[in-house]
Amino acid sequence: MGWFRAPAVVLLLAIVVYPLFRSVQLSFESYSPLLPGRTGQWVGLENYRHLTHDPALRGAIVRVAVFTFCAVVLEFTFGRIVALLLSSIANGRRLVTSLMIIPMVLTPVVIGLSFALLLNPQFGALNYLLKHLGLGFATNALNSPHKALPALIAVDVWQWTPFMALLLFAGMQALPHDPLEAAQVDGASKLSSFWFVMVPMLRPVVVVAILFRAAEAVREFDKVFVLTGGGPGNATEVTDLYTYRQSFTVFDLSYGASIGMVVFLATLLAGGVFFALVRRGGRIA
Repeated sequence: MGWFRAPAVVLLLAIVVYPLFRSVQLSFESYSPLLPGRTGQWVGLENYRHLTHDPALRGAIVRVAVFTFCAVVLEFTFGRIVALLLSSIANGRRLVTSLMIIPMVLTPVVIGLSFALLLNPQFGALNYLLKHLGLGFATNALNSPHKALPALIAVDVWQWTPFMALLLFAGMQALPHDPLEAAQVDGASKLSSFWFVMVPMLRPVVVVAILFRAAEAVREFDKVFVLTGGGPGNATEVTDLYTYRQSFTVFDLSYGASIGMVVFLATLLAGGVFFALVRRGGRIA
């Protein structure tokens, strides 16, 4: 049976282990295929010292933090509302939940291209609709330094709100009915029952949903690259896009590798927190 595992082990070494090892090595070197004098000299922690003083990287971190926070909060808020609406639907629930999966299974590139057409200032259908609804401030969003990031957040909310809704709905369906019935017997309203009875019992599901989406949102790249390319200027340049530009536009592979390693370690740390919270049933303290 060991020989049957060999192809999978070779593939894992080729696409995961070696690139990771090479990235670690590059982050301590000075290498570029185009820049003169950068042939792989050992520089130690110089790349990491450079990124601590890089204002463009700090700006990208701030933008991705704003993007992640706003997107996850909105997705959780709207997802909770949709989950409550789903729980009140008696007929056609399977059809509705099936349709809700569509935004999640679409690739980010397809979503980016679709919204690029919808928000086009000349012939975009969504842009035209917003303008005729009197929401002129929302039009031409992708070309505005102040509107581009909110537009990207809105696209991400459209794509991932169903994920939050379905997770919360599944958690609500698995809850015991006795506490809710006892609250109703005591005269609690539906809103009070939801906030003071259902939400505490949903805490493990809520923690998993929020941490999972936050870990994904921090690594946003595809939709940003397709919709704005990080512009206008650098108004939507997030960390993954900045890393891509350093590695494959500036061709400073060593500096790009050092940024990638920092993001990788931060993701590992977030993953450790995620699994620790799951093991503790969603309890933070």
